[in-house]
Amino acid sequence: MPFLSRALGVATLSFGVLEFAKPDVWTKPTGLGGASPATRAWHHTLGARDVTSGVALLVAKPGPALRAATLFRIVSDLTDAVAFGINAPGPARKAKALGVTLGYAALAALSLRRAGR
Repeated sequence: MPFLSRALGVATLSFGVLEFAKPDVWTKPTGLGGASPATRAWHHTLGARDVTSGVALLVAKPGPALRAATLFRIVSDLTDAVAFGINAPGPARKAKALGVTLGYAALAALSLRRAGR
């Protein structure tokens, strides 16, 4: 059973719901400013992506469908690394953002091994 893929699905779905419920939750730790309509819109978009991606990781059958869902998650995390890495102010916040996003992408990459079974 692709346990890691399913666990990532639960975590991703949870993050997505959190981004919808409280879109300003990430502004303070990332240092990307206070609440604004643009920030809320960005995080609602990320929330929609994460809810969709999380559900896909949870329900996709092992094999090509789960591998595709996992690859989508990896690409999403890599684009987050670029976006947060570019926009986070200061080297400490950039490093933290890169560590979290690339770490999550690495976990998803590890789950690929079992995604086909």
